Amino acid sequence: MFNQEIKNSKRKFKSDNDDEWSKLTREQLIERCKQLDKHVQQLRNTIHKTTEKEAHEKNNKKARPFDFTKHSKRHIFLKFIYLGWDYHGFVVQETTSQTVEDFLFEALIKTRLIEQRATSNYHRCGRTDRGVSAFTQVISLTVRSKITSECTEELNYVQMLNGVLPSSIRCIAWASVLEEKSARFDCKSRSYRYYFPKANLDLNRMRQASADLIGTHDFRSFCKIDITNEEPTFIRRIDNITVEQLNYDNDLNSNNPGYHMCELMVHGSGFLWHQIRCVVAILLSIGQGKEEISLIKALLDIEKYPCTPNYQIASELPLVLFDCQFNDVNWICDQNALRITICHLQRHWSSFQIRATMIKSMLNNLESQILDQQQLPILGQLSLIENDTNSLIGNNNNSRRNYQPILTRPVRESVEVKLEKFQNKKAKLGIISEDPKDGDTKTSSTTLLI
Repeated sequence: MFNQEIKNSKRKFKSDNDDEWSKLTREQLIERCKQLDKHVQQLRNTIHKTTEKEAHEKNNKKARPFDFTKHSKRHIFLKFIYLGWDYHGFVVQETTSQTVEDFLFEALIKTRLIEQRATSNYHRCGRTDRGVSAFTQVISLTVRSKITSECTEELNYVQMLNGVLPSSIRCIAWASVLEEKSARFDCKSRSYRYYFPKANLDLNRMRQASADLIGTHDFRSFCKIDITNEEPTFIRRIDNITVEQLNYDNDLNSNNPGYHMCELMVHGSGFLWHQIRCVVAILLSIGQGKEEISLIKALLDIEKYPCTPNYQIASELPLVLFDCQFNDVNWICDQNALRITICHLQRHWSSFQIRATMIKSMLNNLESQILDQQQLPILGQLSLIENDTNSLIGNNNNSRRNYQPILTRPVRESVEVKLEKFQNKKAKLGIISEDPKDGDTKTSSTTLLI
């Protein structure tokens, strides 16, 4: 009987879904496999988090329970800096625990500053994607306080958090604010900075083109379209854009201006998903002379160009959330914690500077062996954005000859078509619209990105 069961289990049987799968095209099968793989990753991460939580609870069973009811609370702002290249973004995600928020809330709970995230009245100033760093990231939440009628000295929030956070995430200041004040909704302006080598870029062309971005515009052609709102808006205001060459006096710059570092700063009230990276990609292509300065103005003309042409965003260059501005916030900085943070950053700087110096020495040696210095390759800027071999080797003539101008490329679906598809798919799945508590429009497992 047992052997017969084994034989039967090996027989090929037809499932109810065979007909459905056989009708799918190759592209549809690939897409279905990607969806299944994403679900598997989410399940693995859920199991991993559950296992970690059970292990943590097991270790803390003998620990004395902490009674939050015996402590007063206060609403505060916390200011952080972090180096984002080791993290999968700032916001907590279902598919990974390697985000800045994961480490941040682990530290907040470990130091008993909050009991849990859900009851902490938490808001963040801005979300940053994978690899993005922050010189100023601000969050607001309600935390435990030591202030009583007898005690006027508050907990050292900065020192407590830095004692358990990774060295690449540092708290640098805190501020007492009113209960209704939000790091997200009360932020008056934000600025991002992008760092890149000058290479063969014409910075004046980039400056002229960037002037057309200043003001209030529909930036749907300068972002990754995210249809998670029934009435999406792409209207944003950019107050200022600057493109400057940095004057760092060190050996890395040598005599070749192509190695000089530059900085692009964008200042505005708020930004769309990948808006800064799209802006940088367009400006770099203009700086290389591959696109006309008028491209910015054309892409902002939604009536003439309602569908965005295909182009790659600048995802490989370091983006930094540089500053977040608030009114009537008095920051409290701990000088000792500030000195310790400087020491941590100096270690990171030293490690990367040593590597950069080694590579630059190799380049100096190899460049000295090029007999015709006119044929010396110039660092290809566009190769950091697109898979452009000619740009990589500095063959700019061939690169321009094979380059297809952005306005002549195939276009993506319009926002209206994407929205219609989203509504149809949502209706088919029976998803009921819900307003996310903290603007997390891309982290829910039921969110559909198009």
